[in-house]
Amino acid sequence: MLAILVWWVELGAVRSESKIHALLATARIANVPSVVSNLGVGILLGSIHDGSEFAWPWWLMVAAVLFYVSGNFLNDWWDKDWDKEKRPERALPRGMFSELAYFRVAIGGLATGLAISAFYGWVAFVVAGILVGLIVQYTKVHKKAAWSVIPMGLCRACLPILGYAAMRGNLAGPVLFPAIGLFVYVVALSLSARWEARGDLPISEKWKARGLLLGSGVFAAILPIFIYPSLGWIGLVPFTAWLLLCIFRYQSPVSAHVSALLAGIPLIDWILLLPLAKIWLEWKRVENDEPMYLIAMFLAPSCFVLGRLLQRVAPAT
Repeated sequence: MLAILVWWVELGAVRSESKIHALLATARIANVPSVVSNLGVGILLGSIHDGSEFAWPWWLMVAAVLFYVSGNFLNDWWDKDWDKEKRPERALPRGMFSELAYFRVAIGGLATGLAISAFYGWVAFVVAGILVGLIVQYTKVHKKAAWSVIPMGLCRACLPILGYAAMRGNLAGPVLFPAIGLFVYVVALSLSARWEARGDLPISEKWKARGLLLGSGVFAAILPIFIYPSLGWIGLVPFTAWLLLCIFRYQSPVSAHVSALLAGIPLIDWILLLPLAKIWLEWKRVENDEPMYLIAMFLAPSCFVLGRLLQRVAPAT
């Protein structure tokens, strides 16, 4: 009797753990740190305070994470029939959760994110509304249209813009540089991800993706190099190093290549944030023990490392 009880408890624990893993996979938990980093570059670039007055907008971060996670639940709910054939290991094809539960989580999360964004001003609310619209558009077309990489890239580009708008109450040209860098990077990554099921990228597609990936880094570096030429380039060093690893060490299979590129998304943010932290320090806007400086220095690499570690917990795609 005792043996049966132990077996029943262990079976329940396995099932519970399996469900937790399925939810983490649906949420694409490994990519959540990059969302925080993308938002953070806009927050720091848009801050009107110096280091002693800077305060991190925690609720805005919650909204950004809700947008991302809810978008993934909506995506899996929309793709439920396709996943039954192509991705039967996912939660809905396996019958682990109801389709209605996924839909409710998605709509509730997106609505909550919008409500939170409204507290940061009408400009932030409008940007959040555009982001939600892009999430819905991408969900509807990503299995049907080649141009679906555009709304996907724009979703990422909206994150630094949202952070900037929340801090400034308006929009300005500087935030476009990290936003466009992210857009180009995610488009390049998405072009590679299309070949995930086939094992390897055709040569022509490899060179197209590599050109876009390199271009994304160069574009993101324009602003810091323009502000301070002698320091503005240093953020390109870690980005280029990881990009080379993605191209030569993690080039095959495509799933490993895409996962490595996903982990590297925060390094696009660091292209701007690393030199920005040093510039602020030189201009006496921050001290080296203040949160504003520490976040600019360490947010992006921390999100990079955390994202890579979380890929061992649940798949990033």
